Amino acid sequence: MRDSVSIAAVGAAASHNNRPGPDHMNCGESVIAALWDAFEPDFPRAVVSAGAGMGAGIGGSRCLCGALNGGVVFLGLMMGTMERTKPLAAELHDAFCEETGVRTPCCCVLTRAMEWHSAERESRCQENCAVAARAAARILCRELGVRAED
Repeated sequence: MRDSVSIAAVGAAASHNNRPGPDHMNCGESVIAALWDAFEPDFPRAVVSAGAGMGAGIGGSRCLCGALNGGVVFLGLMMGTMERTKPLAAELHDAFCEETGVRTPCCCVLTRAMEWHSAERESRCQENCAVAARAAARILCRELGVRAED
């Protein structure tokens, strides 16, 4: 694991991972990959596939935002127990809602009135990936004693 993590770089990586194109990752995968690359934990990067079903709000249902969901999954992988993870997941949820300005982190709420394949919606989802990844990285840095660089 690394000694320091750039919070801005984690957010940028998550946003970049979610861009349209041949290397596109869905929102959950984007956040997990950015966090894995930032922290370099001692488990395989293949965990990114844990986010495979999170795109467009859990299996395309447009419910819970996959970016937030990916952050929660990575917290659990890093913290290892429900007792340690659950309050941090709640903290991540609240930080995500505060920064995105929504009360509920549902994909349908976050993308309301946006055409699904529009540039506006893609940009919103990329920003949501960045928000979730930055917030999760801040929490992990604090909990793991890793220096956070802004």
